[in-house]
Amino acid sequence: MGQSANSATPSRRAFLQTSIASVGAASAASALSPEQLWGQQRRAQYSQLIERIGQRAEWRDIDLRLVRRTTLGMTSGDVARVKAIGFSGYLEEQLAAERLDDAQTDARLARYPEYQYSRAEFLRLEQTDNFWPVTPMLQRAIIERAAFSRRQLKERMIEFWTDHFYINFTPARIIDYREVVIPHALGNFHDMVRASMRSTAMLQYLDQVWSTKYGVNENYARELLELHTCSPSIGYTQQDVHDFARILTGWTVDNGWNFQYRADLHDFGAKRVLGMTFPARAEAGGLAGIEEATRVVDFLLEHPNTARFIATKLLKWFVRPDPSAAQISAVASVYSSTKGDIKSMLRAVLTPNNLANAPAKLKRPYHLLLSAIRSTGVRLDPYTRNLGWEAMAGTLSGMGHGIFQWQTPDGYPDSPEYWSGMMVDRWNAMHAILGWERDAGRYPTFDPSIWESATPSVLVEQISTRMFAGEMSTLLREQLLACVTEQRVSDRARAGVFYALCSPEFQFY
Repeated sequence: MGQSANSATPSRRAFLQTSIASVGAASAASALSPEQLWGQQRRAQYSQLIERIGQRAEWRDIDLRLVRRTTLGMTSGDVARVKAIGFSGYLEEQLAAERLDDAQTDARLARYPEYQYSRAEFLRLEQTDNFWPVTPMLQRAIIERAAFSRRQLKERMIEFWTDHFYINFTPARIIDYREVVIPHALGNFHDMVRASMRSTAMLQYLDQVWSTKYGVNENYARELLELHTCSPSIGYTQQDVHDFARILTGWTVDNGWNFQYRADLHDFGAKRVLGMTFPARAEAGGLAGIEEATRVVDFLLEHPNTARFIATKLLKWFVRPDPSAAQISAVASVYSSTKGDIKSMLRAVLTPNNLANAPAKLKRPYHLLLSAIRSTGVRLDPYTRNLGWEAMAGTLSGMGHGIFQWQTPDGYPDSPEYWSGMMVDRWNAMHAILGWERDAGRYPTFDPSIWESATPSVLVEQISTRMFAGEMSTLLREQLLACVTEQRVSDRARAGVFYALCSPEFQFY
């Protein structure tokens, strides 16, 4: 990290001296000590990042705006595809994810047998305390699938729903991820909620498995109301939460981690939730009592507050942090008329008009890491035990976005204010992606042969094409050209790509 400008690894200080010097006079900067200069220019880089938050994106090409919002990083293939079939054709192709041949991604995942473990195998790992040694491989598999899958819009929705129905990292969480989140990511929201209600991981995470008529736990009832469906805007009371928790008593799992409803643990007393009354009745066996929860959830799923809540979150995710009332109403109307069809809602969200007026959005660390992998063409060697974690899942953890490592059920924030204060960690991540510290498979392999670096201007043009789809700003182009011109020919490609990754321009989509 502290290498000189003449070493094979270009220093960040050298980059900032050349590419960010425009924010202050060179003569004044040269009078500062190296430490002062580094601090000043680091603040300048950070300042450029902050200034973009909430601003209208500079990119003019509407097709490329769609690709930026629906992928975890543009590739040359994505750009060529949208130009071949147009905005609507590209969107519809991504919405029909099941029709896209993803055999190459499946082959990658086959390198990680732990990702394919059955429910019984994960249960065995949990019972024998052998789960944690395999978690790095599971995390790596998740990253590789997201980075290389052709079904990029589905991957963006998997990320979205993972936070919406958030559960922290346990063996059961992987089962939920495979059986609830992924299959329903572009399906139907109603079906996804109902599947989540029978998820071993969800029922364990929110303590529902221990909620019985002998001792009620309100965690899952509260989050089902507040985070999963209607949001607090519906105006529920603490009594609503408590009675809903009583309605959910008996929803649990068996010893094989399968969903189980136990009427003998259900509270059959009188209850009232959001104006709906449930008279007391005699205790019974079988599935008696389960229809109470079904009635409440059906009411929540069809409620206009749920429609508006989900519409608002989707618009914030894809379009802007402050969607208008008209935008929200348009998407909420589709939610209601289709009873939660996710593809239909996305068509209403990802319109040319919405995207044309969308401000630039800061990439969360997960998005940043994956976009770096996708745009630079680095090779990821197969993961082996104790190798391959650092530059992938470890780097995400270092940026505060470790896979399934958030501590509360609201999921990782989708807020630029939360993520914008981690510039040095983001630079370190880009450093790791390019493999300057590669050792025995720990890091990706940067391939300079795919970049034409003999002439600085040609290299910069390639970076503009491959990493920015030709929409690199004049300022960044000038900064990169000045920077790579000073590098040895053998170092130009790696240096130029690294500096492009670290630029404020690459941090947004």
